[in-house]
Amino acid sequence: MNAQTLILPDGRQALMRRATPEDAEGIFLLYQAVYEGTYTLPIVNLREERRAALSDPGTLWLVDEIDGRIVGSVIFSVDGAIRCGKVFAAAVVPECRRGELMFETLRAGIDHLLYQDGSVDVIYATTRTQSVAPSRLLRKLGFVSMGIFPNVHRLIDYETHGLMAIFHPAAWEKRSRPPVLIPEVNGFYEIVRDTFGLEPAQIEAVTDRLKLHVTRGDEARHEYERLRAAGELVWYFFPFHRPNLMFSTESGSVQAFLNREGKDGHGVVVGLKIDRESVAHLEHVLEVVFDTACTLGIEYLEILVDAYSPKHQRAALTAGYLPCGYFPSFELQPDGQRRDYLILAKTMAPLNFSNVQMTPRDRKFLDVYLLNTEFRNLVVQMSGTGSHGED
Repeated sequence: MNAQTLILPDGRQALMRRATPEDAEGIFLLYQAVYEGTYTLPIVNLREERRAALSDPGTLWLVDEIDGRIVGSVIFSVDGAIRCGKVFAAAVVPECRRGELMFETLRAGIDHLLYQDGSVDVIYATTRTQSVAPSRLLRKLGFVSMGIFPNVHRLIDYETHGLMAIFHPAAWEKRSRPPVLIPEVNGFYEIVRDTFGLEPAQIEAVTDRLKLHVTRGDEARHEYERLRAAGELVWYFFPFHRPNLMFSTESGSVQAFLNREGKDGHGVVVGLKIDRESVAHLEHVLEVVFDTACTLGIEYLEILVDAYSPKHQRAALTAGYLPCGYFPSFELQPDGQRRDYLILAKTMAPLNFSNVQMTPRDRKFLDVYLLNTEFRNLVVQMSGTGSHGED
């Protein structure tokens, strides 16, 4: 990707370019300045992970530089096997926010991955909701909101994040259809369906203790890779995450693979192996996986559930994992079909929306989320929630 010169409103010139390992220290100083030491992602905070990402051809890390100082940064991770990208960790110093420095940097990265290089069919992002500026910026670039994650991360306080994505036309051409959903999660699909003109879902109503041992580190990752290669995983899809924890029964009839990074109690289920007998008790398995995760300090656990497996959706919902979003055409399978996924999460933290600003569309996702909680009959007051001129 070629470097570009961008002109700021005050006439200064910024060089937008692909970062190199030599930029590692300057990038770290940028995030320290912008987030005042509260940023949690290891890819930014840890020197070895930062340098590894800057050397990784599957990572497009763009920076903006003025007079030798890095003033802006954003990361695009790419999984070529599923033709999916993730954009995250956008940061720009306050004095450069009035222009369109980050907008142009994001646009260049998106255009490169979707069209010039053509390595992905879809790019997604999660956005902070303390202001509408991040989601407004992405909408301006063509992103569409897909869901909402209440209390997903903790910097100073717990934060609610939004899920947004942008699609290349090819993402829709081989999408599996229709999804088969349980009634409680269909509301998320209906919001997405209305945006993209998708077909109605097929609705199926699905009628709601193990002891797990914990293994950490490379052993967990190697076992996950072995089982995935052998086709023995019931769940195996969570892009850009590698397991560093394994929960398993003594017999090996149940093996859950999790990723936990950072200090904020956030984890994801990367893979799950269960034998035929345990499949009937998937709800109980998911409950025990969460309980075991809590003993390790994980307070928020995400899972991706196939949109064509209503029994798995029911098990997750009954186990207390609440739907947060609907991602169409997310996974590219070996046969060329793209499959939809639901994102669900379970949390120990009380819901708190006191510092949330969102658009009416994001409020729709929150309303469907609340329908599956004990707050379904309450009106939640959120500061700053309104039209903002957005839909």
